[in-house]
Amino acid sequence: MRISDQLQQAIEYLRDVFQGEQFYLSLRHATGALIPLVISEMLGYPNIGLEMMLGAFFVSGVDIAGTFQSKAKALLITTALSISITFLLLVAGGQQLLVLVLLFLFIFGLAYISPFSLRYSLMGIMGYLAIILAISMIGRFDSVSQILHHCFLLLCGSLWYITYALVIHFFAGTRAITRRLARCMRQTTHYFQQRVTLVEPDVDHTQGIFKLAELQQELNETQESVRELLFSNTSLLSGRSSERRRYYLIFIELVDMHELAMATPIDYPKVRDLLHQYPEYNIIREVIDNIHAEMNLLADVLLNNREYENPLHLQDEMDTLEQYLARLKQEVFSDEDHNEEAYHTLKRLEIYLHKQLQKVEVIQNAVLDYRTYYEEPEENDRTPYTDLSTTDLPQFVTPNPLNWNSTVDNFSFDSSYFRYALRTATTAVAGYSMAHFLGFENAYWVLLTVLVVMKPGYGVTSQRFFHRIIGTLIGAAIAYGLYLLDPSHVASLIIFGVSLTLAFTFVVRNYVIASSFFTIFVIFMYSFLNREIPSMVVFRVVDTIVGAVLVIGAVRFLWPSWEYQKFPALLRKSLFSNKLYLQEVLNHLFEGSFDEKNYRLTRKEAYVDIANVISSYHRLANDPESKQKGAQFSYDLALLNYMILSTTTSLGIFLQRHPNESFHYPEFQTIGEGIQKNLELSIQYLAYSDSPTTDEGLSKSEKIEEASEELSKQIYTLKRQIDRQNIPTDSSNKTYLRYAHINYLSRQLRWILELSRSILNRAAYPERYPDTPLTANTTSTN
Repeated sequence: MRISDQLQQAIEYLRDVFQGEQFYLSLRHATGALIPLVISEMLGYPNIGLEMMLGAFFVSGVDIAGTFQSKAKALLITTALSISITFLLLVAGGQQLLVLVLLFLFIFGLAYISPFSLRYSLMGIMGYLAIILAISMIGRFDSVSQILHHCFLLLCGSLWYITYALVIHFFAGTRAITRRLARCMRQTTHYFQQRVTLVEPDVDHTQGIFKLAELQQELNETQESVRELLFSNTSLLSGRSSERRRYYLIFIELVDMHELAMATPIDYPKVRDLLHQYPEYNIIREVIDNIHAEMNLLADVLLNNREYENPLHLQDEMDTLEQYLARLKQEVFSDEDHNEEAYHTLKRLEIYLHKQLQKVEVIQNAVLDYRTYYEEPEENDRTPYTDLSTTDLPQFVTPNPLNWNSTVDNFSFDSSYFRYALRTATTAVAGYSMAHFLGFENAYWVLLTVLVVMKPGYGVTSQRFFHRIIGTLIGAAIAYGLYLLDPSHVASLIIFGVSLTLAFTFVVRNYVIASSFFTIFVIFMYSFLNREIPSMVVFRVVDTIVGAVLVIGAVRFLWPSWEYQKFPALLRKSLFSNKLYLQEVLNHLFEGSFDEKNYRLTRKEAYVDIANVISSYHRLANDPESKQKGAQFSYDLALLNYMILSTTTSLGIFLQRHPNESFHYPEFQTIGEGIQKNLELSIQYLAYSDSPTTDEGLSKSEKIEEASEELSKQIYTLKRQIDRQNIPTDSSNKTYLRYAHINYLSRQLRWILELSRSILNRAAYPERYPDTPLTANTTSTN
């Protein structure tokens, strides 16, 4: 790659970083925390400002996108935790044993709640910072009254930040929604592009699938956050009907675009060999690239109110594609040497693109045509283009995952959450005790490294291990270089603030860069405490390396929680969600009525659970090879489960196109019951290690085979009738439509049946398949 290309990529990367939501949040966090320090510096009370800044810093991390109520609650709880931890550790400071006991309890509790959600994880991190700062100040206060005064200043800083954050939220709450919607638009179109990239000849298929899984996981997380912001009873849009309707429509169309992509499965290796022989593929690639550019442009218009330029012009490409396909169709049916499968594959992609373009145009209209939503009256308080009532929407918001039942259920060695909390607390206390015993200058930096690097999974922890060490070395070198320039007090304050902002900005994208800036921030913070920077640089590097080594040993040998132990529980949950989703679709097909709320609810759960399964497999593949037990088996089950979900989604889209039609054929009912039975048995066999003694009733039955044969006869009879009557394939003739519907539904249901049989046979007879899988005796639940 040329240097100019690399420079261009770097510029694009930085532009993306500094236009992203994370930079905005980082700037807001740093500004809110530094305001008390700057004002106090101006008034001549730098020590008071520093303590208030630390108090604001304690809570700033949980100031993320969310409803007013959820944000206020998180800020207040984090304040109470941080101040309580600080007070108790400082009071116990003279008794080392008591300090160690409190450290263990605090760290265990914070680590225990961290995996439940992002907000709880951030609460845990803020609690860790309170622990570190409290430990660093032990012995500096001569009385309880001085400790109370210190805690009071921290509390003032925290209350200042809470006020600051909630005021900003009140005036800019809708801005958070537009940012998340814009992000969802970009991730959705990026997901489409990755699917097409997998067809390119020079792309590694396995790595491409991993990337697609990561994108789907990120997209699901963004969709969850948008649901919370849009659909919650406490949403700031609850009193703004026109704006609410507009955002509802954009989000619903984005989810449907994702659904349509899921419902259009691609056999990537096969299509890769097939499509590149035909020029039509280049047009398909151009159309998808143009859709990507259009969606990014609309995201910019929505987010930054930019002028809309270069509107979507894809009809010429689509017309050319149709002409190519019409010519290819004539060649296929007149010349046996031509590949009929290539034509049908290209035709399916053309139909798929037409449907996606229709949704892009709806989103385009919603983003640009504001008057539509201000002039249309709301009838029955329905969301646009759906049958959902706004009173139903809060049901789509994922409930708080941390409740009494989940807390109690996970409090055992069978839970990976419990083992993670125990491993973190034990390693942290042991590392701090060892550093204290060996006389390290800043023993609490070993503690900090353990808390920051230790993660629930081995793969992400080992990655953090290397990134933390590299980032610390880079940051220490930069900090020392800046120190040699002898910066003034004001310049040091600027370095302090900029490094804090950039550390938060890159913490999600690049932990090496984030760790570098965090190191600069910490070292220059010590300059405000009149510490000698060169000694801080050395201690920071040594303590970080010691702490990181302890972590990598603990995650491997101290109550480890390997992904192969967690995967079966996630797979069972996903299979159960798929079963409910399929049952919802089948019920609507047979009854001829479409309940959009139940359909979307079951679809959402199935999507979230399959994303968790794919993410789990991705983590399993990053574990040590000796701990990748049943990796191929897990991959097969995850892929089969994904294919069932994809085909069920195809049926769901068919259902939405025929909302009032009933397809209650006894044969469909029989096959549907067989699929449900297979999935139910698969869940049982994945939960228990007992295997059946015979194959009878597992994946085949005479009833199902008879139903399948009867469907084949009906389809054959209808096809002959159509041929005799010379009915064209684009006809609306009742006979042809009946043939088309039965043929489509039969193929889809029989395909799901085969997939369910494959899953059941693997679950019931794992010994028949390579790569010894798991049984209930080696699994754990979360």
